[in-house]
Amino acid sequence: MFKLSKKADYGLIAVKHLAMHRQEHACSANEIAVEYGISATLMAKVLQKLAHHSLVAAKHGSSGSYY
Repeated sequence: MFKLSKKADYGLIAVKHLAMHRQEHACSANEIAVEYGISATLMAKVLQKLAHHSLVAAKHGSSGSYY
C-alpha cells in the first residue's frame, strides 16, 4: 500500500469530478470544494497546477471554470 499526499488526493478527486460532469458543464474550484468538503483555496491551487500541466483545461475570467 502507498500513501498519497493531500494535494495528490485532491487532484484525483478534481479530475474524477470533472470527468463525471464533462457533458453537463465546466466546474469551478469552489463547486468541487463544496461538494467534497475541501478548502476552496487549496482546490483552486490544485486545479491551477493540473491546468499548468495540461491535465485539465481552464477557462479564465471572473466566472472561470475547469473542464
